[in-house]
Amino acid sequence: MDITFNVTLSHMKRATCLFAAGLVAGSLFQTAAQPAPHFEVASVRLADPGQRTGPSFQTAADSLTIRGLSLRDCIQTAWQLPSIQVTGPAWLDDVRLDILAKTAQPVDEKHLCVMLQALLTERFGLKTHIEKKEMPVFALTVAKGGLKMAPSATGGPMSISQGRGKLTGKNVDLDKFGVILTKLLGRPIVDATGLKGAYDFQIDLQPPDPVNGQASPVDMASMMITALQDQLGLKLESRKDAVEILVVDHAEKTPSDN
Repeated sequence: MDITFNVTLSHMKRATCLFAAGLVAGSLFQTAAQPAPHFEVASVRLADPGQRTGPSFQTAADSLTIRGLSLRDCIQTAWQLPSIQVTGPAWLDDVRLDILAKTAQPVDEKHLCVMLQALLTERFGLKTHIEKKEMPVFALTVAKGGLKMAPSATGGPMSISQGRGKLTGKNVDLDKFGVILTKLLGRPIVDATGLKGAYDFQIDLQPPDPVNGQASPVDMASMMITALQDQLGLKLESRKDAVEILVVDHAEKTPSDN
């Protein structure tokens, strides 16, 4: 299970590495009666400030590798929530990490995220709680003309990539797609389609003529909403809903010894 994730819409604010981590949507919260699984071995270090390569997140069936992600991005990744649903100290963006972790045996994506939760909690003394907050959301529904994307015929890992003005998804379920849309549109997405399974799709995102050489985020958001309805048969409806917010109450600025 090699999973890579890349969303780089050049005319939009760059999606943070959560989108690299948009592997599994939904909240992955553990209860006291369910001890969280742990990595067999894990190294957590502060990233080299002079590191020239960009941040990256990669997973395989028995490992997880993070290079240069902020502590906030790592928390968002582990709990599978977009940035607007995670609050905490501003310095969480400044602490950047290199993490290499291996499991005792192959596990699925969900368990890798749960293991990352446990690792961050252990190494940073992380303390969090969940709050419900009513806020504007987009409800993802099937448009009047019906769904225009086909069930996935590719199988394999989920992937989303951008190139030449097109956003291409393979083996993507709508929960995962909602995580990406949340990042791109800046508002939580609530899946109200009732659709199950994974889909393949391609969205043409050729922008209109730019103003001063650059399209604005508002224009791109409108273009995405229109493209979803016209090309995929998916409609976004604005409404208010109670959304889970992860509050970081405490975290250390340096990880404990490996």
